[in-house]
Amino acid sequence: MAYTKADGKSYIGNPYMTKDMKRQVLKLMVLRRIRAGRAYSYAIIKELGNEHLSMFLKKDTGSVKNDVYNTINALERSGYIKFSPASGMAGGKKYYVITAKGRRVLTESKRLFLASMRELMKILG
Repeated sequence: MAYTKADGKSYIGNPYMTKDMKRQVLKLMVLRRIRAGRAYSYAIIKELGNEHLSMFLKKDTGSVKNDVYNTINALERSGYIKFSPASGMAGGKKYYVITAKGRRVLTESKRLFLASMRELMKILG
């Protein structure tokens, strides 16, 4: 989705989301994707790089790629996902699966996010 700011320039992504907000949304999107079935980084990048999801991500493909790789690394360090060796797969792809801790975090994060949005909408009326 493209936006035009006061300076007349067109931007892709939501100009009102902070970097921290985008980072959190991306973490939830990656966790949700891996929960659906084991996946490797490049497949996740291709799936998350579509136009519908671009409102949460940076505008150029290189940035999306780097953001996804960084997010996957952070999720793995946090113990939310783990490397799953691909038996018999060529190309040495590094597949990831969600851990029990990652499932709990995803479920709780979604619940908290929805509750926060409901409260915010009450305030904004």
